[in-house]
Amino acid sequence: MKKMLFALFLSGFMLLFWFQPASAESGQKSKTPKKSVIGVILPFSSAFKDIANEEKNAIEMALAEAVSQAEVIFKDGGNDPEGAIQAFKALAERKQKPVAVISCASWASNAIHPLAAKADIFHIAIGSAIIDRKHSRRTVRFTLDAEQEERQLAEYLSKFNRIAVYNMDNGYGNNWADIIKDNFQDKIVASIAYDPQSPDLAPELSAIKKENPDALVLLSAGNAALIAKQAKKMGIDAQLVGTRPIERPGLLDEPAANGLVYTYPSHSFSHPLLAEYEKAHGTPPTFFGIEAYDAVTTLISALKADNDSPDMLFDWYAGRTYNGALGEVHFDENGDASYPYMYKQVREGSFEVADFQFALLLEKARQELTRIFHDMDESLEAAAQKLSKTGIQGPEAQAVLQDLYENNPYAFDCATIDQQGRIIKVAPEKYTDVIGADISGQEQIKRLHQTKEPVVSRAIDTVEGFVGFDFEHPVFDKD
Repeated sequence: MKKMLFALFLSGFMLLFWFQPASAESGQKSKTPKKSVIGVILPFSSAFKDIANEEKNAIEMALAEAVSQAEVIFKDGGNDPEGAIQAFKALAERKQKPVAVISCASWASNAIHPLAAKADIFHIAIGSAIIDRKHSRRTVRFTLDAEQEERQLAEYLSKFNRIAVYNMDNGYGNNWADIIKDNFQDKIVASIAYDPQSPDLAPELSAIKKENPDALVLLSAGNAALIAKQAKKMGIDAQLVGTRPIERPGLLDEPAANGLVYTYPSHSFSHPLLAEYEKAHGTPPTFFGIEAYDAVTTLISALKADNDSPDMLFDWYAGRTYNGALGEVHFDENGDASYPYMYKQVREGSFEVADFQFALLLEKARQELTRIFHDMDESLEAAAQKLSKTGIQGPEAQAVLQDLYENNPYAFDCATIDQQGRIIKVAPEKYTDVIGADISGQEQIKRLHQTKEPVVSRAIDTVEGFVGFDFEHPVFDKD
């Protein structure tokens, strides 16, 4: 009997923390535990200052909710690696150095990663899609890797024939422009970098208009609304496409941005943070604030569990799955977070899941199910041929069933059934309680005997105790 379980869900839970107040016997003084210091380096004086302020707001909300014994010190990392390095040095040279440092932006996290390892300070990277790990067990990253977003973006862009790229002239924008050009060499009609601080982008947009693109990829953040407005005014009718940082509140006030499609990490849509942040700050948090919030709530939870060294903190994260504002997040052995990506769209003054997202998910599920069924069918056919030689019971048959089970991760169990419809062998052996069960009355068994061909059942109540699907292949003896 085979069990196929498929689920798509988003979940979120508020993380609450309580600290037991210190107490003392009569006549003794209470000792106040020293607060752990957490350093947070954000790009306050850069083109991403609104992102930095959002992250700061979310972190402060996380601290208030957690009733934390931690002291957070914010530092400005500027808009380049050198600024991030100077901010880190200021934190590391304190009398009480931080137990952990949180950094935002790939340029900052890549600069801080080796310094934190050398200084024996735990490092958390947020807003960092690209990171070059030179030291193991020192950095965990909440941001999904750029390769995952690259696959998502490429899937959408593949339907266009003339693609123009307009990117910020910085590490993020230039790296992404190179990725898109590598993926769509024959379709790129223009690729232009711009100064994200410039108020007039008309010259570059004029050059793009001449190429008549059907898709214009904006590798932008806070100035995407200005670009959309100027592009529309100049008569550029291309589909606007973006990546994760483009979701900024200013887009919602610009009619020309309506219809813009962009890639975006999935997150919980029901977590209390979303409503509470909007109530406090007048707009829902974007992914940047959500990521910062989870980084701090999980770090405080780890510190509460008496993890106070980089090795202990890394071990707390590695291999862990948690539910937070990002939804269900899993950290691999390298410390990288994993969760789904999706498409979003600017629609009539709001950020929405793209119209085509759910249809696309269904199509992907169909393709994946088809692949799984095909693989199971092939492995069942091979097992049936082996059982023709070994028979359907005995040690050799058990070995065939065990091998079949181990090569099919979606199989609940694998069994042989005699001509009377009774289960006589099963793998793995922990399910031997089903041996002897009579399933001759099940529709697919009757059909198999009639056709002597492989069959797949409808959804049935299995003898194992759940609703599932049964894949069957007939076994013929050597004659």
